[in-house]
Amino acid sequence: MYGILIIILLIILSGLIAYLGDQIGMKVGKKRISIFGLRPKYSSIIITVITGVLIAALSITILLTVYGSLREAIFNINKVVLRLENLDEELKQKDEKLKNMQEEINTKSEELEILQTQKTNLESKLNDLQNELKMVEDELKNTKDELAITEKELTKTEEDLKSAEENIAALRKNRDQLNQRISELNDQKNELEAKVSSLNERMSKLTEDYEVASELANRLGEDMYYYMREDMVYQKGDTVYAKVIEGGQSENDTINALNKFLTEANEAAKSRPIKVDEETGMALELQTEDILYTARVLYNMDEGQQVIVSLVSSVNVPRNEWLKANFVLEKNFKVFAKGDFIAAKVIDANDQTAAIDAELRSLLAEVNKKAKENGLITDSEGQVGSIDFINFYQLVENVKSKNEKIRVNVHASKDIWRNDRLGANIRFSIERVETEDN
Repeated sequence: MYGILIIILLIILSGLIAYLGDQIGMKVGKKRISIFGLRPKYSSIIITVITGVLIAALSITILLTVYGSLREAIFNINKVVLRLENLDEELKQKDEKLKNMQEEINTKSEELEILQTQKTNLESKLNDLQNELKMVEDELKNTKDELAITEKELTKTEEDLKSAEENIAALRKNRDQLNQRISELNDQKNELEAKVSSLNERMSKLTEDYEVASELANRLGEDMYYYMREDMVYQKGDTVYAKVIEGGQSENDTINALNKFLTEANEAAKSRPIKVDEETGMALELQTEDILYTARVLYNMDEGQQVIVSLVSSVNVPRNEWLKANFVLEKNFKVFAKGDFIAAKVIDANDQTAAIDAELRSLLAEVNKKAKENGLITDSEGQVGSIDFINFYQLVENVKSKNEKIRVNVHASKDIWRNDRLGANIRFSIERVETEDN
């Protein structure tokens, strides 16, 4: 409805400017007024041209003023195109690498077939020699049965038998070596097949990324419409929810802690008018890889180490749209221990109330600065907490009641961690400053 009103306004303003330009041109033509020393005819033409330029300039100015995100969307389309080109180039490189791996597998397969053939031939020779050995043994037995055999023939037969046994032993050794070589080639083949499978998976993933990028490009116009029409519920970089989680826990405890965090973050997100899945009740749109990476980081940390886990909006989120968010992990540590001195300031209690107020505000600014320098996490406005209005002016009254120079000290009232706020975690003490008068 807002866009239709803008279009109607443009049409009305354009028509009004065109009408005024026509009226002015007609009056110039009737009164034969000359502009820049030109003839009235050309002066009327110049007025008509200026009117058209004003219509176009007004239309463009209104569009760029109302739709401030139009420029950003136009520039982002170049990034999407560049991303598509990079994915296409990477896909070509993976195809070439897969082709080379396939050729290597074919070469190894051919080598394996040759070795299998050699093994078959050697086994055939081994069988022939075993048959020959059996024949020799039979012949030896028959020869021993014959009384007419001579000593010389018997010796020769024994030598032939010994030589045959040596040949058999050598063939068996060659067979074992070939079997070992075949086993090695089978291992290489399995390894290459595993690499091919991995490359196929990566190529499939790249193809999916390519399709996602293409879909993103196709949806860019629709996204532009949503961003221009709806109010922003979350700005990019806004913290949706944050919580301290203990690292180094068991796998089940880590998963349970992360699931509880996501449940609480989802409830916090639904407090604003964003899109919610009616079946699951989920309002967050998270990457599975991001969740698994966060769980792995928490699991691999030292036992007992505290981590501030924050869920941060990764894009500008309009009203009634999905909330896309990323995890941000920050190490948690104790900024101030209980009783630690933070800052102090000397104030003359006899000054005017406005001066005392300014001095105390300066002291709080110093506390704020020191807390940030020591690592306390700031909020969206860059602050680390503030004290209650009533407590502040009660402190002002306490200072005024001293009627002398005093020192206001600020200490930590309890242990203050990075994700804590100062506010109720600090205490003030007032002590007398020794001077020549007192």
